[in-house]
Order: sequence, then C-alpha cells, then structure tokens
Amino acid sequence: MKTAAKNYIRRNVWLPIARKRHQKLRRPIRYFTLTTADLYDIKLFGEHNLLELTERGYPGLGFCERDDKAYLDIIREIRSCALAYKGTFEEMALRDDQFAENFCFDVINLDFTRVPFPKRESPLEGTWGAIERVLEVQLVRKIGFDLFLTFNGRPNGTDTEAINKLSQLLCSNLEAGRGVSEFQSRVGHKDPARLLRQDYVTFLSVGFPKLLAGKAIEFGYTVDDIKTYRYARLGVSNPYDMIKFTFTLEIPKREGKKFAQKPPVVTNYDTTIPAIFSSPIVDVDKLMESEAGELSD
Repeated sequence: MKTAAKNYIRRNVWLPIARKRHQKLRRPIRYFTLTTADLYDIKLFGEHNLLELTERGYPGLGFCERDDKAYLDIIREIRSCALAYKGTFEEMALRDDQFAENFCFDVINLDFTRVPFPKRESPLEGTWGAIERVLEVQLVRKIGFDLFLTFNGRPNGTDTEAINKLSQLLCSNLEAGRGVSEFQSRVGHKDPARLLRQDYVTFLSVGFPKLLAGKAIEFGYTVDDIKTYRYARLGVSNPYDMIKFTFTLEIPKREGKKFAQKPPVVTNYDTTIPAIFSSPIVDVDKLMESEAGELSD
C-alpha cells in the first residue's frame, strides 16, 4: 500500500475540501467514512477542529464496516457516533429501512478501493445504486455535500456490460455536441470505445464523473469542483492505479415562483460536461516527486 500517496490525498485534497465546507456551514461538519481502526481521516479532521468531539465520542460521525472485528475495533476507538452500521455500504444504502432517516452528512468519504462496477453485481443494486441512493436521500433533506470516491483503476473484475454502457453514454454526449472539442483535445480523438480499449484509467476519469454529475444534475444539484487523482498501488504482483474523485454538490437556492423548479438541466450539462472532459487527472506520484525536488533545491 502506498501510504505516502494516501496521506498526501488526505492532507492536500480531502482536508482543504472539508475545511471549506466547515467554513461555509460555520459549525462542525457531519462526516461519513469507510474508515479503518486507525481512524486516519477522522483524526486528521479532528486535529483541525472540523469534527465535534465530546466526552462520549463523535456525535456527527457515521461509518460502516462489514468485518466483525474491524467494526468492534472502530467502535472501541470512536465510542459513540451518529451512525454505525455493521455491513457493506451497499447493504446499508439499499436494504436498511432506516437509511433515509439516519443518513445526513456534509462530507461523505466512500473509500471503496474496488472497481466501480463489479462483476456479478447489478449496477442498480450494487455500488452505483448505493451512490444514487445517497444522492436521493441528501436531496430530500436539502443537504449540499462533498463526496469523495476511491476506486481500483484496473478493468479486472469489472462488469463488461456496465462499462460498455458507460462508453455508449459518452458517445451520446459527444453526438449531442457536448464537450466534443474538450474530449478530442484531451484524448486525441472522439471515440470513447477506443479510449476504453487503449487507456482504461483515462476512460474512467471522464466516464465516471460524467455519469455521476449527469445523475446529480437530473436530481436538481449543481456539481462543482470535480477533480480526479491517481497514484500507483505498489506492493502487489501487478501494480495498478488507484483513482480518487472529489465532487462538490449543492442544492441551488430558489426564490419566489421558481422555488419548485429544478435548475436548468440543459444549461448545467452544457457547462459541467465540457469541464469534466477537459480536466486532467492529477498524478499524485509525479506531484509528490516534483514537490520533493523543489524542497531539495
């Protein structure tokens, strides 16, 4: 595991975003995470006074963990919290009757580390379905939030049908004239299927944000500050990239007669999709090397 790169993301990506949300809210953030017993992200946010900590624990914190021992270890460390679920995130979001009532967070960190569309998992009933459910629940509660997502950046174990549908979705956007020049400038052509075959990580970096942003815009969110990061996962027989996404989702304020209307979907598409296609992946390994070199000069 490349701890240095993960720590870089925690301190230089997640922390500034969480701090910005904290400043906007003017109160401790409510934070949901797929943490470990080490509580690296929780302790980091706590050190910077972004989370509320009382004698009993973290009243604005939520987590889930499927492993019995890991779950108990986390509980032992944090004591009490707003939401503790023993099971997978997908089980909690899609099968727990209390999910809509209990899930209410300002920053949501889904550090999955697996592929976004696993084989043998129906997309609507699996990871993607759980993410959609989060969008629905947060919208009903009228809560804008920051979303962090981490996925395995290799195609192994990915559902072929789901990823091909994502490719077709990109084709539809390009055929509709959205982001054509941005896509071509970034990858050198206008063929998502070709990109899927040639550069899977870049394909995910344009395809998944487009998928999530498109769904969020349909629901009524505005989506800003979409960023993608990559770093090499070492210490395994076949190294591969981890991909991390960050999204800021807000619910537009509406006044008067416009209150019941969703924001203009087409306008949001026309601005957001080109921005996604033109935004390059941040290579964390190269960035750390560059910064280390500057320090040594």
